Amino acid sequence: MENNDFTILTFDTKLFGFKVAKILSSRLDLEHLQSILHTLREQGVKLVYWASDHTDEKSQKAACKVGGFLADMKVTYVTLTELKKLHLDKFTVVPEIIEYKSLKPSQALEKLAMEAGKYSHFKTDPQFPPLLFRKMYKKWITNSINGKISKHVLVYKKNRRIAGLITLGEKDGRGDIGLLAVDAAFRGQGIGYKLITAAQKQFLQDNYQHSQVVTQLGNVAACRIYEKTDYVVEKIENFYHFWLN
Repeated sequence: MENNDFTILTFDTKLFGFKVAKILSSRLDLEHLQSILHTLREQGVKLVYWASDHTDEKSQKAACKVGGFLADMKVTYVTLTELKKLHLDKFTVVPEIIEYKSLKPSQALEKLAMEAGKYSHFKTDPQFPPLLFRKMYKKWITNSINGKISKHVLVYKKNRRIAGLITLGEKDGRGDIGLLAVDAAFRGQGIGYKLITAAQKQFLQDNYQHSQVVTQLGNVAACRIYEKTDYVVEKIENFYHFWLN
């Protein structure tokens, strides 16, 4: 169900077992926000997401006034330079990076998916059940390898172990990075950088001119590595949760 103010999220609702909605406008005053939440409460919605414009003071004050929980500050990074101009050919093929071909995620892959989500709004909100966080990311990696939400799943293997993971899809006509994670035992070896470079090369092969990724401002390590690989900030959104009784 959708109107001009919100949409009911069918996937989240089915997965979590309670009704979830998303507010569509990034800017709202207090009266409008209260009206939307009242309507959603009457419709039996339990959890509402709102990606708000972090530069709009009225929106931030409104969210705080009605008890919104700032679960995340989402950063969208994009490559402004066309991928074909990034001289990706200078990077040699990394034999440790291969495409994951199994239709079922291994335990190592599921573990990395959980690691990729540790800064997400599902993890930072203390009201959000940990079991549902794990359920969400297990579903995410499963739907990535079966092709429902991703076109490629690349893994970095070292000593016959999966040391890193990156999933590639499409959003807004751009190549889109979904999940990125490196096993704690293998960090500090440049694996994340190599995975991102491999992703850019794959996007170029798939005829994308630009790529993007959405991460969390609180994930400082991820932000740094994207900025080192030719990504620049396109927008920042304050992502609120509203729990309705």
